[in-house]
Amino acid sequence: MELEILQVMKQAAGTRFSYKEIGKLVDREAYRENAHWARPILEKLVFERHIWKDDAFYLYPTEDQKSEHRRKEGKVKSSGMQSHGLPEEE
Repeated sequence: MELEILQVMKQAAGTRFSYKEIGKLVDREAYRENAHWARPILEKLVFERHIWKDDAFYLYPTEDQKSEHRRKEGKVKSSGMQSHGLPEEE
């Protein structure tokens, strides 16, 4: 099921989905039996960093979103530290 969920989310990269929407899109029969069936799988995909979680929604990030996230992460990590060059040898 993980691959099917990833495939659906990749096709709509950048779109936020609730776990119920994903459950209904991927397997309607399983959704009718248990509307929450997709949530543990989505949480595992978030933990493995295949998808992102935004509040109560899940999304597969676009390349632009990924690069923006990396750019912001880099600023946060380096903003608190000063870098000092090594003293020059003469």
